Amino acid sequence: MPRYYFHIHSRDEEYPDRKGEPLDDDAQAIAMAHRIVSEIAEEPEHREIEVRVVGRKGRAVATVGTKGSR
Repeated sequence: MPRYYFHIHSRDEEYPDRKGEPLDDDAQAIAMAHRIVSEIAEEPEHREIEVRVVGRKGRAVATVGTKGSR
């Protein structure tokens, strides 16, 4: 099962995910990123955040944020 990392970026800070999460595939990782963004964005001071999803060997999977996905 591949491991995915969810690096959180706000206006001023970056929170790298050093632990990761084992998930079945990219679709599950992207869904997890959407959940993370939804939970964090409920706090007023974190209205503008991004979660960068990275797979094995640093492969960029997606970027999900309060302003949409890439």
